[in-house]
Amino acid sequence: MTEWWNGLSPILQILYCIAIPSTLLLILQTILMLIGFGEGGAGVNPSDTSGLDLGMDGADVSMDAGVDIDLDGADGMDVEFGTLRLFTFQGIVAFLTTFAWVTICLVRNGMQTAPSLLLGILCGAMMMYVVAKLLRWSAKLAENGTFNIKGTIGENAQVYVTIPARGESGGKVTLTMSSGFVELNAITEDEESISAGVVVRVTDVVGDTVIVERT
Repeated sequence: MTEWWNGLSPILQILYCIAIPSTLLLILQTILMLIGFGEGGAGVNPSDTSGLDLGMDGADVSMDAGVDIDLDGADGMDVEFGTLRLFTFQGIVAFLTTFAWVTICLVRNGMQTAPSLLLGILCGAMMMYVVAKLLRWSAKLAENGTFNIKGTIGENAQVYVTIPARGESGGKVTLTMSSGFVELNAITEDEESISAGVVVRVTDVVGDTVIVERT
């Protein structure tokens, strides 16, 4: 093993130092994905768990050439090409793995270092793009099951906690939607309170609160 390592050129040693750890990370990511670890559910932004946080704040920059760069203090740095999130942790690992192994193969087959590096970077960038597309696709699948409170307008609900009269807060209703059983804050503009157990209809939504009336 030592003889093999010492027989490598400096560039190959560097590439192997990139390729081996990034490959192990890629395998670990794949295993965790298959068992569902760290998957975002409804209302979870994929960048919250997979984005690259560089700790930059106070800026919001956008460019017309299909590149959207948002910098803010809470979420760090998201770089988007169109609607794709390229610089995620998964994307960077995929880039490094592809770049390193492609370049290693080219160098060991006799290609000059400079063109080998260029082709390796190109292949890595393509793989990063593929990963970004897959992440966006998986995010869309997750959004299909996301609860949209505006979808409750016109639906019947049952009062769970008595709703005070004249728009006072404190009431709650329950209802069943396609996304499942939900409990929501509720108010009413009626002159009388609505007791628990009464069936009401949702007429409007204000933030995370529904406005209801007796059916």
